[in-house]
Amino acid sequence: MFRYFLSDAHLFPEPEEHPGRDRLVSFLKELAGADDPGEFWILGDLFDFWFEYRSVVPAGHERVLAALGELSRAGWNVHFLPGNHDFWVGRHFAAATGAEIHAERTVELTAGGMRLLLAHGDGLGPGDLGYRMLRPVLRSPLGMFLFRVLHPDLGTLLARKFSDTSRRILRRDLDSIPPGLGYWVDGMLGRGYDAVITGHTHLDAVIRKDRGIHVSLGDWLTRFTYCLLADGSDGPVLMSRD
Repeated sequence: MFRYFLSDAHLFPEPEEHPGRDRLVSFLKELAGADDPGEFWILGDLFDFWFEYRSVVPAGHERVLAALGELSRAGWNVHFLPGNHDFWVGRHFAAATGAEIHAERTVELTAGGMRLLLAHGDGLGPGDLGYRMLRPVLRSPLGMFLFRVLHPDLGTLLARKFSDTSRRILRRDLDSIPPGLGYWVDGMLGRGYDAVITGHTHLDAVIRKDRGIHVSLGDWLTRFTYCLLADGSDGPVLMSRD
């Protein structure tokens, strides 16, 4: 079986231009036509912002949702682990794509003879105390209620402003794994995982450590990278759709 992992497309709603949207739709359709369906894992931040109001959902993502739905109908198991930009995914996304949404921060997976730990990567390990305190508030029922009070246009505008700010901050770490995340990964490898796969930093790298492997997935804004793990292979491989 083939398993694919990607993260951090940060898709904007159409018709706004996005460098990775067409590549991603083409990639999904190509996989849907494969003879042997496998697993497709999205490790967060597929969207730059996503929030489902009771009667309003984000417009402009129809092609990507349709391509994911096509992948599911072709027999692929599609999994979604939310990131810090799209943690409010809900029933509409699941119904449109056929994806299984994982609410937990990490997912354990045994694949290709390896014990894997999957995570988006935000707020893990020491450091970034402000975000770690804010994260549970934003994801709480109260946080969702307060955001729903806003008009969808205003809520989307505020979310886009926050997204632009957070990406500018994140760019400082693109040449290396943030120390807090690296510390957390080392701890998880020390617990017996063979590999930890994360997104969030936009760094594309396979880092081989004494106790295992850390795969940092890159992004679909400039790198268009993904990880492939095939049964019977030597381990995860980072690839690009350039």
